[in-house]
Amino acid sequence: MIRIYLRSLSLLIFSLIAACDHRHVVTVTRVGELENLIRDGDLSSHARLEDFKDQNDLYAIGTVTNNEGFITILGGRSFTSYVDTNKNARIDSSYNAEATLLLYSHVEKWKPFEIPKKVITWKQLEQLISNQANKYNVSRTKAFPFMLEGTAAELNWHVLNWRPNIKEITYKKILTLGVSGRIADEKIVAIGFYSKDPKEIFVHQETVLHIHFINEKHTLSGRIEDMKLDGRMTLYLPADPSD
Repeated sequence: MIRIYLRSLSLLIFSLIAACDHRHVVTVTRVGELENLIRDGDLSSHARLEDFKDQNDLYAIGTVTNNEGFITILGGRSFTSYVDTNKNARIDSSYNAEATLLLYSHVEKWKPFEIPKKVITWKQLEQLISNQANKYNVSRTKAFPFMLEGTAAELNWHVLNWRPNIKEITYKKILTLGVSGRIADEKIVAIGFYSKDPKEIFVHQETVLHIHFINEKHTLSGRIEDMKLDGRMTLYLPADPSD
């Protein structure tokens, strides 16, 4: 009788530990490789946005074929940023673009977390996202998506526009070619991906975040290169739909 009781107690404790250690895992799909783009000059298409239409739980970021802009998809809505002939950043909301690089996830439910005023810099945001992912039982062993919504105190943005005559592709050129700018005290919605392995999210070793945004008026979209916060932004992490 005692053995049966102890065995039952052990199973109960094991079940409780397993439940406490549960991590909600949202799959991040990576299409294309940054290494192939830089090393081999692969600017070809690896995904068509047309294939992702009518998916309301889709969140994605990517690079347009031939490095001709950035792709941002928020809740199934597409915002492809590009540079026009007058060197102005524009947005195409159709699904006509194709991607060389694409990261995407399907998220049914998000859990909000107010970002405290003490979180100001990019590095502090990295740490906050990591800490909150652990707190909210989001897996940190693999890449995961997150959202930001609110007012950015300052935001440095970039829209890529490759020059056909440039044969050598470097990460620095990817970060600088095209148009860049700065906005301040402007409301945005952003989708990003976090990973301790930068290759998983198409960045180099200097960061564990890759974030694209759209402003409130839907007149500007692109990649966030740097950002300062002041307590007017909310972080969203994937939540278990059953909760």
